[in-house]
Amino acid sequence: MPTRLVVRRVILAALIIGFAWASEAVASSAGPCSESTLFPDFQCPDRSARPENAFNPMGMPFLFEDPYITTGLNFAYVYHRLPEGAAFDGGEAQVLALQIRAAITDKLGFIATKDGLTFLRPGKASVVAEDTGIFDMTVGFKYALIESEENNFILSPAIRYEIPLGSKKLFQRNGSGVIIPSASFRWGLGKLGLDGANLIAGLGGEIPVDSASGTESLFYNVHLDYGIKVENSVVKYIVPFIEVNGFHYTEGGDGMKAVYLRGGGAVSVTTAEAVLGSGPLVAGDVANLGSTGASGLNLVVLGGGVRIPTKWDVSFGLLYEGPISSNEGIHDQRFTFMATWEL
Repeated sequence: MPTRLVVRRVILAALIIGFAWASEAVASSAGPCSESTLFPDFQCPDRSARPENAFNPMGMPFLFEDPYITTGLNFAYVYHRLPEGAAFDGGEAQVLALQIRAAITDKLGFIATKDGLTFLRPGKASVVAEDTGIFDMTVGFKYALIESEENNFILSPAIRYEIPLGSKKLFQRNGSGVIIPSASFRWGLGKLGLDGANLIAGLGGEIPVDSASGTESLFYNVHLDYGIKVENSVVKYIVPFIEVNGFHYTEGGDGMKAVYLRGGGAVSVTTAEAVLGSGPLVAGDVANLGSTGASGLNLVVLGGGVRIPTKWDVSFGLLYEGPISSNEGIHDQRFTFMATWEL
């Protein structure tokens, strides 16, 4: 049996066992409402994972992590328009992903933030091959280090590992994986006279385990929203927001990652860049191309959208993004739809 398939099955089995254990722990708790500190019951009165007016960010969904410790599922559909030019000829990529978060305690949470079935469809004149496959899987933990109800503030560091399980034709399987340390905070701005406004920001890095196999980068995120409460409706809030998300590439890779060609065969990223005259190619939050010339490049994306939390413990969101930096990488424009359920 291929090693990759064995690893996938082990991970899937571990997740099933873990959630079964969590369910059993909750089910066996005395009374209809458990005050246990292990696998906290957020359905208890006076106990919740987040304030009612604290909302999830949406941009850079595989990296920008909400600071709250929650239990729930987040479905994401991403339509990513690729840039014009010989590499992709204005084609598209579509991603269907399911993120999992589970509160182990009130302060410690398990997170699975990157996966997904991906449909890569470059334009007809593109030299890059089409593919349908899966992304790498990213799992880890986050911890609520500082939490102040009085100041409406929370700060949570996180550590994640990107497991190289995805399709090589989708520029996944980056060496032995990637370590992703990060931290994010949310601050309610009521004390500044901006009731209903929230600031969420994050900072992190991507560090390939095999230093030459991929680029190293810093990523940063800023989200500003304003919650408009809705009375006597299944809709609890209407939340318009804006976001700025960016990368600064600190180290290039070896340029040897394969680019699979439409007519068959493959060439290295370095060869593809030279033939196409494209300059260094970077892919933001979806892939690590390992370009040798990536060091010093910046990719910055501006977006705006709306979140709609409901009384069913599900919120829906829509976001549009486009690059504002001179370097656009493989980013032309992107639409993201999310449906987020939390206990």
